[in-house]
Amino acid sequence: MRTRPTTIVLLLAALALPTGALAQQPRPRAPDAGVVDAGRTPADEARRALVVARINSATITVGELEDLLNDAPAPIRQTYLDPARRREYLDNLVMTFLLADESRRRGLDRDPQVSQTVRRILGQRVEQVAILDAITPERITDAEVRAWYDAHLADYQQPEYRRATAVIAADRASAQRFIDEARRVRGDMRRVRELVRELSVDEPSKRRDGDFFYFQRTGVPSAGDGARVEAPLAEAVFALPREMEVTPQPVALADGRFGVAVLTGVRPALRRSLDDVGVVNSIRGFIVRERRAQRREQLLQDLRARLHPEVHEERLDAIHLPPADMGTVIPFDPSRTGRDAGVAQP
Repeated sequence: MRTRPTTIVLLLAALALPTGALAQQPRPRAPDAGVVDAGRTPADEARRALVVARINSATITVGELEDLLNDAPAPIRQTYLDPARRREYLDNLVMTFLLADESRRRGLDRDPQVSQTVRRILGQRVEQVAILDAITPERITDAEVRAWYDAHLADYQQPEYRRATAVIAADRASAQRFIDEARRVRGDMRRVRELVRELSVDEPSKRRDGDFFYFQRTGVPSAGDGARVEAPLAEAVFALPREMEVTPQPVALADGRFGVAVLTGVRPALRRSLDDVGVVNSIRGFIVRERRAQRREQLLQDLRARLHPEVHEERLDAIHLPPADMGTVIPFDPSRTGRDAGVAQP
């Protein structure tokens, strides 16, 4: 669930901020302020300003507690209709403040881990407000969705692709021999590849054991996959009813050669339009993630330009980390990748 500003104020006050920090936060406007928030009446503002608990100089108001309870998921929020549950919640919150005060008395608030936790919470809150809340799927217009769709049309509209293992034979007799043997050993691709190496006269495809990967009906290969298939042979492959079928007869190709192929894969045509709610939602998600990443990078650039952080990376070598006893676990090595990067030895 999203964390409201009031929630953050209360938690930080309870966990790490100096005593009285909560009291120093902006309070709800008084009834005579002349302006109210979110359409509240002066009477409602006065109600929310009532103090329900005071711990030293820190206070918790009706409005702050109300926001905390309303921030809970609906099923949990429903339980707080019971006054006893609300009292229990307030008691727990007061107990948290008391323990936090004791933590400060003992100096635990100066613990580096506590400071790091507070910084992390505040950083997350900035990202929530400046990035996540500012860029949401609901803010992406239909025109922006259409523009993304048109720019990435190949992701949503694709023709059927098929994959085949083919032999390019020097004569019809060799091609027919491939057909007869491939039918006899149907499904035995090891034998089919042996036949390609034995009968093919096309060196590029022969080096791939006859695998032409995926191609369109016209013979155009899928991006980055294999080589172009001559149109007559591609048409013959697309006429096959199912995988592992072999073209029924030799297909005449250029230069007097003949081709025969075994269908090894089918990638159905893709036809997804903006009438598909799933497509629209996914595009909105893509745009949101892209813009959030851009906004975050811009925010960090602005902060660096304004605050000029000073970093001495060369001094990282001065950090002393004594080796730990890892038993049979291989120490992490950044230069190694894959499954062997950190596998325990037998």
